[in-house]
Amino acid sequence: MKKLFTLMFAICCLGVMEAQVSFTGQYRARGEVRNGFKKPILDGQEPGAFIEHRARLTASYKKEKVGFKVSVQDVRIWGETGQINKSDNLLSAYEAYGDFYASEKSTFRVGRQEVIYDDHRFFGSLDWAMQGRALDAVRYMYKSDDTQFDVMVSWNQPGFGDGAPEPAKLVGNEYNIMTGGGANPRIFNLALPKSQQMVYYKKSFGSGNIGIMLENDIYNAATVANETYSNLTLGVSPTFTSGKMKFGGQFFYTGGTANKTESDAGDIVKTDLSGYMINAFVQATGVKGKPLLGFDYLSGDDQSTGDKVEGWAPKYGTNHKFYGFMDYFYVGNGHGGGNAASAGLVDIYLKTSFKLGEKSSLLAHLHQFMSAEERINADSGESYKGNLGTEIDLVYVQKLAPELVLKAGYSQMFGITDTMKQLKFGNPNQEIQGMQSWGWVMLAFSPKFL
Repeated sequence: MKKLFTLMFAICCLGVMEAQVSFTGQYRARGEVRNGFKKPILDGQEPGAFIEHRARLTASYKKEKVGFKVSVQDVRIWGETGQINKSDNLLSAYEAYGDFYASEKSTFRVGRQEVIYDDHRFFGSLDWAMQGRALDAVRYMYKSDDTQFDVMVSWNQPGFGDGAPEPAKLVGNEYNIMTGGGANPRIFNLALPKSQQMVYYKKSFGSGNIGIMLENDIYNAATVANETYSNLTLGVSPTFTSGKMKFGGQFFYTGGTANKTESDAGDIVKTDLSGYMINAFVQATGVKGKPLLGFDYLSGDDQSTGDKVEGWAPKYGTNHKFYGFMDYFYVGNGHGGGNAASAGLVDIYLKTSFKLGEKSSLLAHLHQFMSAEERINADSGESYKGNLGTEIDLVYVQKLAPELVLKAGYSQMFGITDTMKQLKFGNPNQEIQGMQSWGWVMLAFSPKFL
């Protein structure tokens, strides 16, 4: 028997030697003090302080034509589970997929996966959030030295947690898991589409690259049975370099239908959608700190037009990365309306990053925020538009060991205007505290076991 176990172990080791196998871990613990995070803190309110962690184990395998990856994580706030705890709902699969390598340049991927394109603007991994973002899809990926071509399709259906788990799910394809959880508390913030279809093409050349995306979302109407609607997004993202200067930008347009409802007379009422965003930046890569000056314009909804929505929302992007680290905009919260129905945003920003030592650096961002559309106060009838406030973000990074990093950040919002108060509270006279700030410290362990 001992010889048999020895032989089986040797065979397993031989199989591993022939394949590419990795096993990694990650533990991040972040303490935060929120004194005006996502919206201004009011007089008399106490800042929120807490510690949240993520423990993630990732295993991957690759051999000849087949690849496999699974990533399991535990995400929780310290104290939300008792000390004597048998089980909870906080452990889940972050990624779980299989790859088929049709050739050296072509891969078919099936399963739950991170999806990242064009610097996380429209599709991003949301890695800052402890839970991250992954989606269930089939994706074809082609990659050569200068060309990338991807096609992705998803099909979503209610399951466990929504009242119709297998084998009870025998008929029907309605999918109405809405904002804020709906029937399934695991769906956060954004209503998921019934189906997604995406085509992405990127071409690199001597002085830069350009990415082009077409993405279509199909939804079931929330309040009308057997009705669907869709909206299509076009994105173009060019980047160029010239000497020690870098230029670039992005343009996204989303058009189609925002919603379908039923009138009292039984007629189907469609709300049109037509929104866009423009980004442009210039960066001096040869200067200390590599300063980057940029401009973002996200169209807002004109509330005087009730039959259409003119705003644009970065549906699946890592928005924490772009619109200020205090998350006042497009991060699970509204400003004069939610998502595409918001007042839009104008963001003029300056970003730098300085190397302080061999193992340390300091990041500094400055944002000037303005609204793209006006909002009318319900009581006074007065219009509010324009300047919202100024945000500064600082992040210090110190590498403590090869697999351990310390990060600390501080952000503050200055000059909060009556327009910001109108957008956040519906009241331009809302009393708020004098200092609006957010601070955090994080330890990140990243061991490589195999």
